[in-house]
Amino acid sequence: MSPIFLYKTQAQRMPKNNFSKMAEMMGMGKKIVETEEALAVHDGTRALVYGQPCATMAGVLFYTDNEKSLGEIPEKTLDTKIAKRWSDDFLKGFNLLPKKTEDERIDLKFETTVYYTEAVTFDGKKRERVKVNTEIASRISLNGIPVIGPRAKLRMAFKDKEKPVMIHRGLWERIDVYEERERIREHDVVSAVKESLCKRRCDKSFYDIRDIRLAYFAREFSGGPDVLAPHYFIEIEFPDDIAEKSRRTQGPRQILHLPAYR
Repeated sequence: MSPIFLYKTQAQRMPKNNFSKMAEMMGMGKKIVETEEALAVHDGTRALVYGQPCATMAGVLFYTDNEKSLGEIPEKTLDTKIAKRWSDDFLKGFNLLPKKTEDERIDLKFETTVYYTEAVTFDGKKRERVKVNTEIASRISLNGIPVIGPRAKLRMAFKDKEKPVMIHRGLWERIDVYEERERIREHDVVSAVKESLCKRRCDKSFYDIRDIRLAYFAREFSGGPDVLAPHYFIEIEFPDDIAEKSRRTQGPRQILHLPAYR
């Protein structure tokens, strides 16, 4: 059996003055609401909030501008280079990136990509694809394994101005090895899923395992050590007689996640 690491993360405690500067940069007021678990500010149409350590969403920074819908089509979209530069300056300027570690057991990779999202318009005669947002998204991995979840991502959406209408930043400040465990084989996980599904209905045609992937899951904090653990995510499709009759290509699907260690 091959080993796999569990990691312990620590969210940054953001000083109130840093949060205030961030709110000012976004064009918001300085009436900051501060509690043990969070910092927040809003002005009726915009909101900015940060989850302090020990909060359910510790390490998550979220901003939204309700004056602009993500689906709204602007006259023009921000250039990708300008959006990427704004994102990089924002993350570095407010110290929002994970600290580097010298531990050789931690091979952390954090990359961002910038792209346009599009929509399809129809004027009654023809359909046309138009740009809607300029977006920033992250790709995070630990020792070659993807890291996913609400507390391990970066996403920003821009319209036509050099200021985003949405930010979701979920990252830790520090990461350390928590313990080394035995990795469960993918075959054993599939067997466990099949055994569980058989309790619903012992018929192989009852389901189809479409995909299985290994990833570290940065879930909500629920107390105790803030552990980043590996899970298998299994996508299962179930037959649907109605879908088949209406010629839909797939039935209902369900995603299960099970620990990848023992």
